[in-house]
Amino acid sequence: MARPHSLADDSASLRAVLTVEEDGVRHAFHLDGAVTIGREPGCDVLLTSPTVSRRHALVAPNGEGWIVRDLGSGNGTFLDARRVDEAPLPNGIAIRFGSVPAWFEEEPETPLTSSQRIQRTLTQTLSIQPAKRTRKKACVACLAGGVVLLLVASFWHRGCSSRESADPSPTDSSRPAASAPADS
Repeated sequence: MARPHSLADDSASLRAVLTVEEDGVRHAFHLDGAVTIGREPGCDVLLTSPTVSRRHALVAPNGEGWIVRDLGSGNGTFLDARRVDEAPLPNGIAIRFGSVPAWFEEEPETPLTSSQRIQRTLTQTLSIQPAKRTRKKACVACLAGGVVLLLVASFWHRGCSSRESADPSPTDSSRPAASAPADS
């Protein structure tokens, strides 16, 4: 759900929970980096309300804590009923994306295990997208590569078959051609 952040980001260890209530159902999203909120399928926090823009807002760590940035939405982003373009997110604050209420809470920092530190380092250093996002792209790329490989093999096979049928028997050019007997 979270996107990788750069090594320069001092807030890499910050974690938070964004709880969103839509149609009477609450969903908690655990954040460990910048996330986009909106109706567009590429958003990290996907909402369905028509009052939410396709790419509505961004919630991200900024080195000192967390911020929310409105991405030019039509119905606005609100902190405690105050419309904002960009603002810091204090712990426990109420947010509203269009008419969808949400709550932001910072998680207490817990020590990371060795494997979590390695994973975070790889994600930050190599900018590896989370598997959830890249799996579909990798499957499509493999499928497309397989189709191209089959087409190339099919054309190559047809080319070999047509050459064999056009030249049924190779001649041995190392022997001189037999000459017809001469009449004397």
